Amino acid sequence: MKITTAIKTPLIYCRYLFKRYFVNKCHRNYYLSSNLFLQRVSQNNMTFFGYYNVSPENNEKKIVYCSQDDTTQVNLYIKDEHQDKIIGKTSSFNLQQGCMEQWGYTYTNNLYYNRFNKDSMSYQAVCHNIKTGNEQIYPLPIYSLSKQEDFYLSLNFERLAQMRPDYGYFCREVNELPDDSEDGIWRVDMESKKVRLIINLQQLKEINPDETMKGALHKVNHIDISPDGKRFMFLHRWVGPMGRYMRLITANSDGSGIYILNGDKMTSHSYWMDSNHIVSFCYTAKYSNAYVVFEDKTDNVKKLSDKLPTKDGHPSTFGDWMITDTYPDLARSSNLLLYNMRTDDMIELGKFYQPLRYNGTERIDLHPKWNMDGSRIYFESGHNGMRNLYYIDVSKFVKR
Repeated sequence: MKITTAIKTPLIYCRYLFKRYFVNKCHRNYYLSSNLFLQRVSQNNMTFFGYYNVSPENNEKKIVYCSQDDTTQVNLYIKDEHQDKIIGKTSSFNLQQGCMEQWGYTYTNNLYYNRFNKDSMSYQAVCHNIKTGNEQIYPLPIYSLSKQEDFYLSLNFERLAQMRPDYGYFCREVNELPDDSEDGIWRVDMESKKVRLIINLQQLKEINPDETMKGALHKVNHIDISPDGKRFMFLHRWVGPMGRYMRLITANSDGSGIYILNGDKMTSHSYWMDSNHIVSFCYTAKYSNAYVVFEDKTDNVKKLSDKLPTKDGHPSTFGDWMITDTYPDLARSSNLLLYNMRTDDMIELGKFYQPLRYNGTERIDLHPKWNMDGSRIYFESGHNGMRNLYYIDVSKFVKR
């Protein structure tokens, strides 16, 4: 018998109460490992940043974050030791990835983010120089920026709005999506602002086609450029009558050299450890659901550790260290985990309660991310009753 939403919601609440207060006996909204201190980035009512694979902090310790005043736009702030300063507003955002704000790696003062141009009714990327205030406008929204700042990759956020609204933009009404041969991954060269569609969805459908693709809608998501800028990874996902499927793919920065690293069952969150290796939480036939390391363009894959959770999280690495998290458990607690890949030591940095009202597209994942020098871990949490960006100093563990 199908459980209706009206019945299911009280059941979830009762299960939560039982687990939190009777089994776990949780009476605090969070706890930290000894001698660690939790720092809230700003006293604004609601703050957030975005995904787990980019840093809110640049090389000069300036922090970028979003603060939402209403449901249609966010204010973009820069914080330093003296002040919190608004540098822009944008309606091109979502709660999981913000407005794709990200610092330049080569040019420290460059801050990139997405916004919507009402005159042209189009999404654009902005490069804002926080020192001079000068801006460069680029013709497509940014997704992943090369560390050399010579190009970025883009995708169709309106396709995501229809197929995975958690990550989409909703600034204009779209009734019909482009043909699969005209949609996919674009490369934008920074100097010339030239745009090229380097991989299209039709092309992906024709690479090792599977019967699960029949009648399915296709999309790409979670693009990430390798540290040396030569290759990038992305997820090719399709949803159809037979269910939801995905595969992890890498390619050269011009779209050539496509290689399927992992098949169609489940690949969730991945991160470039270096320019040849990717850590991923995924399903493989050998290891089932686990954190594994792929060697790019090969069949080499190994399990990272038996100590790591076999449940999904958001991994990123700095030297020998990996940070990851867990989704809220039945007591609505999310764990923040620091793991040493050389010694196989695991440290639980903390546990954070996420209120029940934050679910679906409004959910709060910790999305932990490193700062540029590995001394801080940034993450988002709602344990104080509201979505906020925090950081923990981990320099006592992570030695440079």
